[in-house]
Amino acid sequence: MKVRDDFTTATTFLRQINQSSYDQTTIAGILKPSIGTKVGRQTWLKGRSIKHCLDMGKSRDMSCEQKIDGEYCQIHIDLRKRHSPIQIFSKSGKDSTEDRNGLHQAIRDSLKLGTTDCRLKTGCILEGEMVVYSAKDNKILPFHKIRKHVSRSGSFIGAHYDSQPHDYEHLMIVYFDILLMDDESLLGVKQFERFKRLNDLITCRKGYAELVPREIISFGRPSAALRLREAFAECIVARSEGLVLKPNEPYFNFSTAQKSFSCFNIKLKKEYVQGWGDVGDFAVIGASYDAAKVKEYKRPNIKWTHFFIGCLDNKDKVRTRTEKPRFIVTNVVELSEALLSIVMTQCFPSPVPFDSNQSITLDFKLGRIDKRPTDIFLEPLVFDMRCFSFVKAPNTTFWSMRFPSVSKIHHDRSYLDTISFTELQELALNATGIPELEDSQEMRKWISALERADPGGIAVDIITQQSHTFRPRVLPGPSRNESHQREKDQSTPTARPHEDSRSCEQPQPSCPDAVEIGKELQIPLNPSATESDEICTSNHASQKSPMHMGRKRRHASDGAVTTKRPRLSANASSQPSQLTDNSGELAPNTPKKRQPLGQIDANPSFGYHTTSTKAEVSKVAYSDYLGAQRVKSPTDNHGPAVYYPELSSANAISIITPSPQDKRFPGRCLAHRKCSFVDEKCVLANRSILLSPCISQYAWVTENLLGDHGIDTFLTDPKIWSQESAHSFAYKWDASLGKTRKSRVRKICLVESKRAEATSSFVESIGKAGLTKKNGEREWVGVYDWRILEDISGLESGTNKLEGIDLWRKHYVAIA
Repeated sequence: MKVRDDFTTATTFLRQINQSSYDQTTIAGILKPSIGTKVGRQTWLKGRSIKHCLDMGKSRDMSCEQKIDGEYCQIHIDLRKRHSPIQIFSKSGKDSTEDRNGLHQAIRDSLKLGTTDCRLKTGCILEGEMVVYSAKDNKILPFHKIRKHVSRSGSFIGAHYDSQPHDYEHLMIVYFDILLMDDESLLGVKQFERFKRLNDLITCRKGYAELVPREIISFGRPSAALRLREAFAECIVARSEGLVLKPNEPYFNFSTAQKSFSCFNIKLKKEYVQGWGDVGDFAVIGASYDAAKVKEYKRPNIKWTHFFIGCLDNKDKVRTRTEKPRFIVTNVVELSEALLSIVMTQCFPSPVPFDSNQSITLDFKLGRIDKRPTDIFLEPLVFDMRCFSFVKAPNTTFWSMRFPSVSKIHHDRSYLDTISFTELQELALNATGIPELEDSQEMRKWISALERADPGGIAVDIITQQSHTFRPRVLPGPSRNESHQREKDQSTPTARPHEDSRSCEQPQPSCPDAVEIGKELQIPLNPSATESDEICTSNHASQKSPMHMGRKRRHASDGAVTTKRPRLSANASSQPSQLTDNSGELAPNTPKKRQPLGQIDANPSFGYHTTSTKAEVSKVAYSDYLGAQRVKSPTDNHGPAVYYPELSSANAISIITPSPQDKRFPGRCLAHRKCSFVDEKCVLANRSILLSPCISQYAWVTENLLGDHGIDTFLTDPKIWSQESAHSFAYKWDASLGKTRKSRVRKICLVESKRAEATSSFVESIGKAGLTKKNGEREWVGVYDWRILEDISGLESGTNKLEGIDLWRKHYVAIA
């Protein structure tokens, strides 16, 4: 559908490939783009720090490109149409050929259309970014300048207060990819080769048509973190939008085997880093109701859906009580259901109808705000706001927040404590203004801030240099002679969005799994430390962006809703965290560290752990893995061990394999890698794990949580358990014997418990799979919420103290 956008073509293609087996290259050649039909875009991920990007890159060679702040263009060239060969699609899929007429000549010249030097025979499909270039200043102008050069369906929208286009300004195209050249599809061609083909095709002309600036960074090299950090710092100092990291892979993944982070792009922006998007406190002067929007909330009796942000324009006179407050409305925001619930139950803004307002003055004349609030707040609320950048919105002459969002609601602050209109303009100018000369001191500040933005406040390359080593288990079979040492960085990566802590006191029905494994995770109760105490405490502050250094804000205790995080100064030093060997024992009361890689919000996350080791690794072969539901890899002839395709030099560790002479357990062995926390003592060592569809695509679960425990394979279809080739035994640590022993494989299922209907349906599918034991009795499978993995990781790493808590009972959902 992304390639052809046609159901008939898609179904025909599926029937064709189902009848015969094709490799990825053949499929990519068959599924060729069509000129005139927009090709869908790749998957885009957000990078939260340098380490987060390195973790997602997985030792790949990456193209590090400058992110251009313009409007996306997919350009189709059809030489069969002599008079109008150019067709331009916008990001939404709209045909914007006529609206972007000012770009046509630059495209013609760059491709030499209509000349004998044109390298095209039939046509091509290109991707690029449209911007406005100033020949006077020799630079690309800000994003909001585009609207006065490009019409929308024939009309210039939002340009009422803009200056007229100057003769030294013109549209420019910055190319970054090619998808089709003549009759050859390039969707299956790797990125570096596609860019080379693009470079050979395009004739660059400064200010009119250029290729995106880029450099190649090998994420498998020790210098990758330093190079990426410096490139990002240069981008920030130059006030550019950010970086785009592209792996050297095809445009789409046409393989039937699922591979994590395959054919993806990473957007790395300053505002994506935790705490760097904070702007400040803003007054909320009113709200309105939208019947369509209210359907998205599950909460009944909602009074407001949209909230109007205003900035005081006469703060000094209001303080002296010589004038009534005058607000300039800058933005309209929506709230998450959790924050909306707080407003409805805990906030009392004294609303009055818009027509009855006599207490405050609202200025809409400069704004693009077409809607008006239905209610005016005589006691304005105070929202803690964050945004990605600043922009001059359509039909305005001032700077406002671009993509604003609410991170917190303050109860004890007055609108007099909020950011005034003048202060907002100063913030925007400082954030968007480009320094005339390169500031090496500012560059160093940003590099230092990027180092502190990595987990625990320690740069990822510093952790790697300080890593300790251990001697791995020697593998049986001929393959052990091929083992060699590699470095491994097993730091816990991205934080998931903050979730409310779940109660662990509610009794739940027991199940066979819970009876056995509950003993392994049960910790004696320590009266001095409880789980609730741990959850409500964080000893580490979020990193502050140098953009906001020096700005003072009043802090007050707001309870659970308004607690402000402590800020770190620009020159605050980060102390390396103590790395602990957790071979089955809990570390002494180690303070929890906030994980700065979560979604952009103000919520801290807990349970962070970092460890780094160096291991000897043995090359091993594929051992008849199950179907397409499991991770697949090619087969070699090096002995009875398992090869994992994701096992790069950066994260390789030894794998426990069975002895071929052991006949006590007939069937196939479930072989996991060693757990990064407690080696073979991991409680998940003999677990065969089934994931529900929604979390099987969640990289935090599949790559980070399971990966930390050495689990690279999982199931998504319970029917595979009933097949004869299913795993029947595994090796598990026996504390009484002090060594591993063979044990029956335990089956568990992990789900997203908050999706009740989907979970219920998936649990029913397990029952329909008809699982039975060897004696013919029905086999039961314990179903748990996936967040149990986080608690197990915290427990085994020593970062969480869960005294007296049965994790299996805490996260129990059902038994199937």
